[in-house]
Amino acid sequence: MLKLVHAVDVNIESVREYYDCFDGLKDLNCFTIVNAKLNPENYFTEISNPDRPLYYLIDDDNPNYIIGFGSINSFFDCHQYIDIGNIGYGVRPSERCKGYGSLILKLLLLECEKLGMRDVCVSCSPDNVASQKIILKNGGMFEKAFSDDWEGEGLKYWIKLRPRIVVKVLNLLGIN
Repeated sequence: MLKLVHAVDVNIESVREYYDCFDGLKDLNCFTIVNAKLNPENYFTEISNPDRPLYYLIDDDNPNYIIGFGSINSFFDCHQYIDIGNIGYGVRPSERCKGYGSLILKLLLLECEKLGMRDVCVSCSPDNVASQKIILKNGGMFEKAFSDDWEGEGLKYWIKLRPRIVVKVLNLLGIN
C-alpha cells in the first residue's frame, strides 16, 4: 500500500539514496532533502520542526525505497507573497508519469485539512506541464503568472479545502 510517512520515520540512508537519483538541485526542489546529503544533523533538526511537516511516499512492500516527497508550509500566508506556496512535492525521476505526483498532492491536501487549512497555494514553473496537470487534477484554480528574482518565472494556483468540521465528521465516520 502506498502512503505518506513522516520524515522522522524514514531511514536517513534511504533519503540520501533518493537525493542521489536527482540531477542537480533545481530538479530536486527540496532544501530539507538537500540537507540530508550535505549535513545529516541539520536534516534532523529541520524535520523535527513542527512547522515543517515533511513526508515521503513509500510502498509497504519496499519501505526503504522513496518514491517521492512532499512538504507543507502551513505558516505562510500565501496571499501576502507572490511566489511562495504552502505545498511542495516531487517524484523520483524513474517513477514519474505513473500517477505518483497526483497521489502525493492528494495526500498532502488531506494533511492540510487536518491542520485546519481552508485553502492551499501551490506554484510551479511554467515549463513543468506535468505539475500543472497534477495541480489542476487536484482542484487547483489558476490565479496568476509571476516573475521574481528568487524563483524566476512561476504559476500560482489555489486549492480550496473542506471546512475543518467536515473533516472531523468524516474522521469520526472512518471516512478519509
